[in-house]
Amino acid sequence: MRFKILFLSMILSGIFFAGCSDDGAAVTVLQTELEEVPAEGTILSVDIEAIGAWETESMEPDWCNVYPKNGSGNATIRIDVSGNLSSERTATVMLSSNGHKTEIQVRQAALPENQELHYRIPVVFHVLYKDKNDAKQYILPERIQEVLAEVNNFYAGGVRYSGGEAGQDINVEFYLAEADGEGNVLENPGVQYHEWPEMPIDCEEFMESNAEEEIGIMWDQNRFINIVLYNFAAEAGSQTVTLGISHLAYSAVGSTYLEGLTEVEYSYMDYRQLGYPRCVSVNSLYFDQSSTAERYNSSDVSVTLAHELGHYLGLHHAFNEDEEGKLASDCIDSDYCTDTPPYDRNIYAKIREAIYAEANMMHRPVSFDDLVMRIDCSTGREFVSYNLMDYEVSCSDRFTAQQRNRIRHVLMYSPLIPGPKIGAQTRSSQEKLDLPIVYRK
Repeated sequence: MRFKILFLSMILSGIFFAGCSDDGAAVTVLQTELEEVPAEGTILSVDIEAIGAWETESMEPDWCNVYPKNGSGNATIRIDVSGNLSSERTATVMLSSNGHKTEIQVRQAALPENQELHYRIPVVFHVLYKDKNDAKQYILPERIQEVLAEVNNFYAGGVRYSGGEAGQDINVEFYLAEADGEGNVLENPGVQYHEWPEMPIDCEEFMESNAEEEIGIMWDQNRFINIVLYNFAAEAGSQTVTLGISHLAYSAVGSTYLEGLTEVEYSYMDYRQLGYPRCVSVNSLYFDQSSTAERYNSSDVSVTLAHELGHYLGLHHAFNEDEEGKLASDCIDSDYCTDTPPYDRNIYAKIREAIYAEANMMHRPVSFDDLVMRIDCSTGREFVSYNLMDYEVSCSDRFTAQQRNRIRHVLMYSPLIPGPKIGAQTRSSQEKLDLPIVYRK
């Protein structure tokens, strides 16, 4: 939708438009009502023809944001309307110029009965770098756009490999934010660069940090998902590499609590109450790594980001682990999804070693088809690993129906997750909360 708003000054001697001020400036708005905005939300582009300075402000910033906040002369402003789970609603956008104010009414439709909301979630990538000339630190916006497009394909049900159940369309879209939380338009949508004093960084220390330096770069988690890119420090004594790490979703106590998530008292929390940098972190040393349908890459960054976003939206790993995220030998449904067969990673590791040993002895390549096989510990049957929440060698290109249900539940009810919520009570408090910090790799 494009609407034109004209800011006019005196054009003929002695003739003024309505709203003129002492200095002769005036403002006329040709379109004051923007109607039929869809329930799933959208970004409206509004052209301005102006003489002199102007300012914008939204009276309903929780769901209708306008940017840039100010400017001069002709411009295009954006009105970002989030999804709507309730009834029809109206927001007011205020335009000011030389003391004259004009209102624009934005009317958004209600979600049709029995229709599921398409969640549009703005994301921002915080790129931490010490050496701007290091391509593995200073990740370019074009590469970030490519990776996010692949992630969106996974969440829309797109798959790379044939076989198995079809991928689930989560009905979620991640998009690069055009402006920050203050309405400042970004030079590169969804990307902010931060020069950092030390590199590499211990990812667990970063996720648990209470330092203002780490907390201060985060945008409001109720409006954005923060994704931080940096070189991960190697783990002492470990033979493995951590590709990504994410905080798990919270779930409010009561009837909407989702099993397997940390319980918190409130359905809404102000982001300024957080004492740690709640986010997704991705190892930028591997941000150039990709797979194709013909060539498997265990460090595929699109799979890593889709996996970590799954944690952020309430998913656990698709193999046996305990409540602390450590490997468990017991055959349990530790991800709370019965359509993801459980398996023991310790047993898989032994099978994998045997596969490599046999291939080496026979002087032949290791078979990808063999490596993606798992043994369901509850039935003893073999199955192919297609799940994005798995580890090891896996097709890693789809979610299941019950994983989809968990993500949808978190989107509708969990605090500190962008998008409209059902029954959340907004609290205007900045008192720091002592919240458990729970994350998964």
